[in-house]
Amino acid sequence: MRVVDEEPMETLHLYVVPEDQLPPKRDYLAIFMVIFCFIVLISIIVISILAPSPDHEVSFSLVIQGYSLAPVTKTIKVTAIATGKQYIPATTATGTITFYNGAIYSQIIPFGTVLKGADGIKVVTDEQAVIPPAVQTTPPTYGQVSVAAHALISGEGGNIQAGDINEACCVTSVIAQNTLFHGGRDAYTYTSLSDQDIKNTTAPLLPTLQAQTLSTLSNPQLYPSCSTVTASTPGVGKGTLNAAIRITETCKALSYSVSLAKDAISKYRKRFGTGTLTHVQFSIVGVTAKKGVVISLFVTAIWNPIVVRHYWTGK
Repeated sequence: MRVVDEEPMETLHLYVVPEDQLPPKRDYLAIFMVIFCFIVLISIIVISILAPSPDHEVSFSLVIQGYSLAPVTKTIKVTAIATGKQYIPATTATGTITFYNGAIYSQIIPFGTVLKGADGIKVVTDEQAVIPPAVQTTPPTYGQVSVAAHALISGEGGNIQAGDINEACCVTSVIAQNTLFHGGRDAYTYTSLSDQDIKNTTAPLLPTLQAQTLSTLSNPQLYPSCSTVTASTPGVGKGTLNAAIRITETCKALSYSVSLAKDAISKYRKRFGTGTLTHVQFSIVGVTAKKGVVISLFVTAIWNPIVVRHYWTGK
């Protein structure tokens, strides 16, 4: 009799489920994109931590102590040709007229009385003459008085000699005599040094003289200023054909120490942290000189930070 081993029976359960209630299929593409984005984000974070910070431009202001440079002077001598013209008007000769009175009573010769000398030159009295009477002596003593007078013509022609006028004059018993008349001078023109002569001579020389004087001041120079003093021999208005001109240029300026400026910038650098400044440039933006000289600087540079990394190794 053939014996057949019976295999165990399995029970299968079948369920009927509507299609819209079936579980969704897995979207492997979306899962991949999420994982990829996560890896990229982690890489960015790691790179930002490990990579050095980028360089960038910085600017700041600071002040340093300045000082005044000692003034410097340079002198040159040149010759100026005189072209000025001076006109000297004629002058009038003056002198004295003495009136002698032979009468026994006083007599008056009015102001402005005209007298004429032997050489034909006329003079006129400048004041009234009151002549005292003669004294009855033997011989009689004439009363006399002297008054100022001047020639009626200007120039040297009025310089009449003493006694040129010696004649009876004006009223009875009066004689007029003159002293030497002097001071009469003819008009004339002479060549002299003028202000324009000095200006024409010195003006072309001043820019070079100033530049040479400034060059003797040490650098750097801030707000340089110069003054010019000109002297001539002979002086302006004096008669001459040429004159010696002495030009003196004096210059002064403010200054500062470049090394002091660099030290101040180096100290200020510490405010940015650990790193270096490159391409450093600075300019002067202000100067005050009330109580000492104070220089204001504006600085631009490239900041190169140095990032110090601390790595933790746990054990």
